Amino acid sequence: MIQVIYGAKGTGKTKIIVDAANSYAREAKGVVVYIDRTNHRLHDLYRDIRLVDASAYDLKSQHDILSFIKGMLAANFDIERIYIDGVTRLLDCNISQLRELYEGMEKISMEHNVSFVITASGAREDLPDFIAKFVD
Repeated sequence: MIQVIYGAKGTGKTKIIVDAANSYAREAKGVVVYIDRTNHRLHDLYRDIRLVDASAYDLKSQHDILSFIKGMLAANFDIERIYIDGVTRLLDCNISQLRELYEGMEKISMEHNVSFVITASGAREDLPDFIAKFVD
């Protein structure tokens, strides 16, 4: 399962994803991971959430992120949900360029029974079809 929290820049998507992660982690049976481009959310997240500062791992491409996620899952079978805040900021790209990432996460989700919650910024008319199916 993939869920996308989508909206214009400055509409509170980060607060929504942080609150969602905290709420989910309190009841989770497995590991919850939160990937961000910094560690600034350290004090905002519930203590049981594993915060990953992506800048420490030199993730520069969609392939890098997918490989990183697969590596985390290989090392820890108990990961059940992964939150990713601001993929476009992390990769410095446009949302329309992320087809490989979303298709890869969809495949990972099915193969490893892990779900993803992702924030993405943009105008509703710019939302690509390959992402639109994941927006509530």
